[in-house]
Amino acid sequence: MSSMDLKPPPPEYYTSEWKLLSQGAEARVWITPALFHIASDDVETVKQHSICKERFPKSYRHPSLDKHITKSRLKAEAKCLARCRRNGVPCPSVLSIDLAKSCLFLEYLNGCTVREFFLLKTIDENSTEITHAEDDASKNNVSPQQKRPRVSSPSNEQEMSLTILTRTDSVAMQVAYGMGILVAKMHNANVIHGDLTTSNIILQNPPLDSNSSEEWSPKLSLIDFGLAGTAGSKGVSHEEKAVDLYVLERAFVSTHPGSDDLVLEFHRAYKRECTRSDAVLQRLSAVRLRGRKRECFG
Repeated sequence: MSSMDLKPPPPEYYTSEWKLLSQGAEARVWITPALFHIASDDVETVKQHSICKERFPKSYRHPSLDKHITKSRLKAEAKCLARCRRNGVPCPSVLSIDLAKSCLFLEYLNGCTVREFFLLKTIDENSTEITHAEDDASKNNVSPQQKRPRVSSPSNEQEMSLTILTRTDSVAMQVAYGMGILVAKMHNANVIHGDLTTSNIILQNPPLDSNSSEEWSPKLSLIDFGLAGTAGSKGVSHEEKAVDLYVLERAFVSTHPGSDDLVLEFHRAYKRECTRSDAVLQRLSAVRLRGRKRECFG
């Protein structure tokens, strides 16, 4: 993609070797080459394959306010990642930060998202084809953003019947349990993710064989801390932790049909690992009630 086609323009040190992985309302995510130099004196040179998260300016905000907000959010994201790393929570390490260019350089993680791992698709009314997202990712050792689940299209698209299913075998249960441990560790570190979904958890070692669950254990990492926060030594409230869990539950409901057993396994692990989990889960019940009222009455 040419830099002329990008709006707003990419960072000054952008080259044609950069690959755009995604672009949202707040930021663009790039995969960078293995070796490049940042044209800035106050940051370190990144010397490995990495992810660049670039927060671009918002035209609807006053320039001074926009710079202040962007700088604060970059610092907060880097701070939360560093705190997680110090407390043994798997997540990308911060390689470098360029506040002048609003860019955060992070460790590149191979694998597939948990969302892709749980996703099964059946196609065609007469025959069934199930696609596993982790097969492509594990065989080619690429990031989840580069490989997506592939579904073969029948010759007559009008006759195609597509059904989204959720993987709930023993391997999927191990992943759900690992997610509970992962999120509990993050909450024990006084960090709130803010956007906890199965798309923001990477499975770095998807199994090649679904029957190999006995000798296999999932290697999970959290990503995308753009909305994360921390309350320092005072700790975050049970309410904030419960909202994190509620967001994840809603992600399961909207993305993974028939995933009740996975959610139960997640909560089982979270309750075992999280400090004062009983208080958090009790608060979660109140958050769920507010959510149901909002759905009913707007």
